Amino acid sequence: MKSDKMKIKQYLSAIAASVLMPILIVLAIFPVRDWFTTTDIVMLQLLWVTLVALRSNRRVAAITTLVSVACTDWFFVTPYFTFHIENIEYMVTFAVMLIVGLVISQLAGQLTRKISDIKRHASNTSCLYELAKGLNGLDEIDRQRGYFQTAIEQHLQIQLDWLQLIPAQQGLPINYFAIGEVDSRWGGFTASQQLDEEQSAFLNTAISVLYQAHENTQLRQQSAAISVQAELERAKNALLRSLSHDLRTPLATIMGASSMLADEKIVLTEAMAAEQARNIYEQSKILNEHFDKVMELSRVNKMGEDLQWQAISLQTLISEAQARRQQLLFDFQLVTQISEQDSCEGDITLLEIALANMFENASRYGDGHADLSFNSQQHTQQVDYQLCITNQLATLPPTSTDQGVGLGSVICDVVAKFHHGSFTLDINEQQQSATACLVWSKLND
Repeated sequence: MKSDKMKIKQYLSAIAASVLMPILIVLAIFPVRDWFTTTDIVMLQLLWVTLVALRSNRRVAAITTLVSVACTDWFFVTPYFTFHIENIEYMVTFAVMLIVGLVISQLAGQLTRKISDIKRHASNTSCLYELAKGLNGLDEIDRQRGYFQTAIEQHLQIQLDWLQLIPAQQGLPINYFAIGEVDSRWGGFTASQQLDEEQSAFLNTAISVLYQAHENTQLRQQSAAISVQAELERAKNALLRSLSHDLRTPLATIMGASSMLADEKIVLTEAMAAEQARNIYEQSKILNEHFDKVMELSRVNKMGEDLQWQAISLQTLISEAQARRQQLLFDFQLVTQISEQDSCEGDITLLEIALANMFENASRYGDGHADLSFNSQQHTQQVDYQLCITNQLATLPPTSTDQGVGLGSVICDVVAKFHHGSFTLDINEQQQSATACLVWSKLND
């Protein structure tokens, strides 16, 4: 309905410019026609033809030229109010006027068409630029497809329908544009109306931009998956190395002590037998702790599959983490600068487990005192959090390549990875100090 009204309005405007205005011009001049020569009147008519040619199309300008010649002949050439011409020089004047008017119409029409083409090409280029920029800012294929559909519908003033898969027996529908001509898994779009050659070329170009965005997104996802797999392999190797060392040492002690007790040829005093029994008991406790760590690591991996983000009070987080190692941290002193207003976001259970392991390592290898610091930074796309524990070392932790890194550190690293972060443990042998930092990020929705 709106399109029909626009067409009627354009039609009436063309009639007014090509027919009514030339008549009004000659009627305005007619009372003072003695003041003008025929050439002057022809020039005034050509001036209006030029204006019409610049503002309209060449067809309307050509009609304006014919009407202007007819009006000039009717009102200003004797005998008046007829199309009869007695003087042959008027024939030349009108012929020149007609030729000049048509040439002006042709040239103005070509200029108008070229300007229109340039504007249309500039608009298409701008749309493709904004489309590429918008698509590259999205990391999901479905969101890219929705953004593309909205942008193209607004630009071409058409409606696009999404088709995921087309059965082979149905064939391709009319006005179907596939995202990938070779790879059909991404489907395509169908236009609600017949498109001309230029619109089809633009839509094909835009779809090639969408295809490249899909390809880039898939490559990024594959790269991320490879990185995650490499990180899992690294964590698995660290876990196996830790288990290999941490389990082998107590097992060797238990086997050696038990073999001495079981060997009838070896005569042991009561004190020696009691000492070997204590060794077996102590190493069994160590083994039990390692198995608890393994179970805790398994629990962390299970919980990480369904991460629950929530706002957490730091004081609550610290107190709950200390409660998890209450017996071990009985004489452990922690100095913090945490206020009641300090908070962070994350999975409170996983962060408690990671912080409890950090406290345990600081207590086991430290001098019983540690400083805890917290820092947060707000960015446009995310919020970064950092928890660091620094303590003086009582004994240096193992550093040889065949020794374990401790399952507590592995657990902290896994928790950090689930929270888009990392865990680091820096040992300063000169200052006899250690700093463990848990860094993670909350992505803004």
